[in-house]
Amino acid sequence: MSDMPQRLHPDGSVCPEGTVRLPARFKPCCSDFFSHCSACYYDIRYEWWSSRRGWFIVIADAAGGGGIAINFCPHCGARLQGRISSGRSLDLISTKTNRPKKQEDYDG
Repeated sequence: MSDMPQRLHPDGSVCPEGTVRLPARFKPCCSDFFSHCSACYYDIRYEWWSSRRGWFIVIADAAGGGGIAINFCPHCGARLQGRISSGRSLDLISTKTNRPKKQEDYDG
């Protein structure tokens, strides 16, 4: 664990900037995608949710929470590992029921 104090948003929620949620043996397709893996929820943040076996654009809890499933990198267009297309372009997921809460839930 780090001794760095956690930064808080004005609403009191913990800012995740600088933390990552990545699958095992992750290799980024491009530097833009990788930089968004450690961004704040109030920016554009990508996370791997192992319980859903896919990549998500995270929606901040203050904005309703959840995530939008993505199959391709929004920056370079490369297919992302893991998620198999179900024929839908977007899946809206509730953070309260599907978003992993512990680091070990992300490792895959």
